[in-house]
Amino acid sequence: MNISVVVPCYNEQNNITELYERLIITFKKNKLDIGKIILIDDGSNDDTWKKINQLKQLNKKEILGIKLSRNFGHQNAVIAGLTYCKSDFVLIIDADLQDPPEILGDMVQELKKNNANAVFAKRISRQDTKFKKITASFFYRFFNKFSSTKIPEDVGDFRLIDKKIYNYLIKFSEQNPFIRGLIPWTGFKQVPVNYHRNDRHAGKSGYSFFKMLNLTLDGLLGFSNLPIKLAYVTSIFSILLLIALIFYALISYFKGGAVPGWTSLIVIILFFNSLNFFILALLGEYIGRIFNETKKRPRYIVSEVLEN
Repeated sequence: MNISVVVPCYNEQNNITELYERLIITFKKNKLDIGKIILIDDGSNDDTWKKINQLKQLNKKEILGIKLSRNFGHQNAVIAGLTYCKSDFVLIIDADLQDPPEILGDMVQELKKNNANAVFAKRISRQDTKFKKITASFFYRFFNKFSSTKIPEDVGDFRLIDKKIYNYLIKFSEQNPFIRGLIPWTGFKQVPVNYHRNDRHAGKSGYSFFKMLNLTLDGLLGFSNLPIKLAYVTSIFSILLLIALIFYALISYFKGGAVPGWTSLIVIILFFNSLNFFILALLGEYIGRIFNETKKRPRYIVSEVLEN
């Protein structure tokens, strides 16, 4: 079984060598044929590309280095790596070593045993902050409740996929791909392998809060029109509430009751203005994404490639 490895890298100068060594040991231990270890420098501002060059000089056969012209994001970096794959199977793994490459052997066994097209690694424990655990748990459950495409809970992009799947992935033209949603969307058979997720080997995570938020929006807006429906329902609710307030004001007027003055007026104005801005924000988000798709710009630009 010939397997390539796609590794998106953003400021991972202290992790690349360790990951490479552990991958080589894992391939030898499980008697697997290694295709290429594809290291994608996603616009790093440290010595990541220098480290990739060094590895390439020492291990010319296994390493394929790709340097993007700037930071295009984790998901696009993965797609960039997949376009250079020629193996029957591909392992997608991050460079930070939170996901242990040693479970590749278990993935291969499950793939063969179940005659599956993909094996995803399911976290049964993780070394993350409580906030991240809670928000991640909420996201997966919320996504699966309102999206027609279901994604496995507590699963990232760490997975083994076959040629059928990755050939489709590189054909998708989304400007903001959400790989953990696109793979289930293809409909091919997938099975899990449980594992314990570690802390980072070195360095700091490149995923800031806002990057995580953008990834969340990519998933929700790319696979569900629920936000638009929520805006529609909210607008109906606001109209019904407005009608009720009008009746209340009229009844109070005819009964001779004193209707509260400017305080009530200000509260009502602020309430409906808030709803209007909320709905406009949702519509704006969708329109902005449609605008980005219509421009048909490339999702990434490769500035340099290290290959044999």
